[in-house]
Amino acid sequence: MEFALGLEPAALPADVVAAAERSLTDWLGTALRGAAEPLAGAISAVIDAAGGAPQATVVGRGHRTSALFAALANGAQSHALDFDDTHLPSIVHGAAPVAPVVLALGEWRHRPGAEALAAFVAGFEVETRVGRVLGRRLTDRGWHVTGVLGHFGAAAAAGKLLGLSRAHLAHALGIAGTQAAGLTQSFGTMSKPLHPGKAAMNGLLAALLAREGFTGPAAILDGPGSLPDTFLGLSEIGRAVEDLGKRFEILDNSTKLYAACHLTHATVDAARAIRARSAPVAEAIEAVHCRVHPLVLKVADHRAPRTGLEAKFSVAFCAALGLVRGEAGEAEFADQALGRPDVAGVMARVTPEADETLEIGAARMTVRLTDGRALEASVAAARGTPGNPATREDVEEKFRRLAEVVLPAEGVGRLITMLRGLRDLPDVAGIAALAGG
Repeated sequence: MEFALGLEPAALPADVVAAAERSLTDWLGTALRGAAEPLAGAISAVIDAAGGAPQATVVGRGHRTSALFAALANGAQSHALDFDDTHLPSIVHGAAPVAPVVLALGEWRHRPGAEALAAFVAGFEVETRVGRVLGRRLTDRGWHVTGVLGHFGAAAAAGKLLGLSRAHLAHALGIAGTQAAGLTQSFGTMSKPLHPGKAAMNGLLAALLAREGFTGPAAILDGPGSLPDTFLGLSEIGRAVEDLGKRFEILDNSTKLYAACHLTHATVDAARAIRARSAPVAEAIEAVHCRVHPLVLKVADHRAPRTGLEAKFSVAFCAALGLVRGEAGEAEFADQALGRPDVAGVMARVTPEADETLEIGAARMTVRLTDGRALEASVAAARGTPGNPATREDVEEKFRRLAEVVLPAEGVGRLITMLRGLRDLPDVAGIAALAGG
């Protein structure tokens, strides 16, 4: 708590600030593009019916509502295409639950960009540090890590921007933690992106309630009856704070360059490498063997996806896309794209296999052709991961492509310029106004 509340913008290392700016830029692009998805229309209809003081903007939708509803909508929109960044060591989509809170509160309270960045880093650090200890275990038990732990990142960011006391932030984390939920059973449905939206909304609600004297459990993350103890039988997570303030988790963040579950990206890279080198036609591919980290088969092994959302969690579909199309952007996961016979035919010949020796962002692929040849590719670090990082230019190119679906090109260009200077921006409300659409 002292770390989050005491994090001063001027004390942040330059590489941490740059990583946070890239992450927030990437997040806003995915949230804008998500505004065009059916999920966003459903949420907007509920918000319109419920009403709300015009405190904050729902990006890409052209209206303002309460900060709570804006956080809900923007968080869900940003995860609608499963194209937002991922902190792979914790299995947390770090920006999706935290950035909506920072934007909503920053707009409502007219906070400068430097303060917004510090709050974002604080929230990101809280959720991903806890995720390093709990993330894999939560996933193994069927919990969606972002939905669960995003509550703590959202509450920490909100507490930072609201200037809560140490005692009030402790209550805020407790109030957030008692609301924490999200099941992997939801993957492939609109309920998955609802999770970070609810985490953002609930974390902000927790901080606002705590500021008014509302109380919550003070030991939500430690000891008997805590969330780790209740969910996992783990009563001590002290290593989550090792090197706190000296090592920043956001430097281990990964940018998605494909619009699918991040665990499939190394497989896409391997397939694209084979395609670029040998260009096998679909009819010539007899069998595809993929070796992947075991978690891939836990999370992303839909063998017969029926919708674009399910296809994002099908490593076989993603392998076929990489081999046949060479692309795995948002268009490749549209529902109508699932019927392509060339991709479907290759997907049926893909066999994924768990390999304990591989890192989470690595993959190996062997493609056997009808003429007897075998084509192979190995990927040690997927594109966009720390071992093969995306550049600011990569992020801005992605941002432009996504944002221009809902905003005019001129407005997108102005947003990019504004985001480049985020640390010096006097009021983040300017970003929200441009992003409103």
